[in-house]
Amino acid sequence: MGHEHSPSRHSNVSPPNVFTELAAIMLGVEPLTATLQRIADLAQRTLPAIQEASVTLLDGDRQETVAFTGQIAMHLDGRQYEAGRGPCLDAAVSGHTVVVDTRARHGGYPEFTRAAQRAGVNHSISVGLPVPQRVVGALNMYAVTPDPISLHTVGLAQAIGGYAGVALANAALANAALYAEPAGLAQQMHQAVATRSIIEQATGILMERHGYTAEQAFQILTGLSQRTNRKLRDIAAAITDSTGSSR
Repeated sequence: MGHEHSPSRHSNVSPPNVFTELAAIMLGVEPLTATLQRIADLAQRTLPAIQEASVTLLDGDRQETVAFTGQIAMHLDGRQYEAGRGPCLDAAVSGHTVVVDTRARHGGYPEFTRAAQRAGVNHSISVGLPVPQRVVGALNMYAVTPDPISLHTVGLAQAIGGYAGVALANAALANAALYAEPAGLAQQMHQAVATRSIIEQATGILMERHGYTAEQAFQILTGLSQRTNRKLRDIAAAITDSTGSSR
């Protein structure tokens, strides 16, 4: 998979017009990477707090940034791939949205937050693309602003990420060999569904057991992943296994 790079920031798009621009992107007409690049560019131009954006896709155990608007996004994505953990990877495998304040003293993702701070990035938003039955990925956004990221900004990011998910689903339907032979893709689809199912089960267990909201339960899972240096899927599996064995 190759990528296209558009380093310049074009004229900003007002939030009310973002859906008009999204609708103007003809899904299936351009190559998938070109469509995802346009969506990343639009996220950067629409969200005033966001300086750079990127799209991560997962292919089994391989991660790749297939669209990006600047070198900082590419660098921070790469650092997460090297470490094997980070908000973009957790968002991709879980389908959740992960918002990180890199200045938080006791926040998760220590490797990522150190790299982000060195790059001058104070916040990140990673939106899991909602296509668990197909390939998985995340739309990532990086901000240098010292101000908190608003819920409105997160909501718009999720809406744009949803459109990226539609583009992925359409591409997978149009070309069953998007990443590999049909047998290989089927295995990856099964793995993606199994991973998200386990994470959802563990989230539900924590919600039932402790009265957490879904967001709080997911934060507990990611926190355990960081503290124990284990993958999010393995943490979730341990919780579901322990619950099953205790019955």
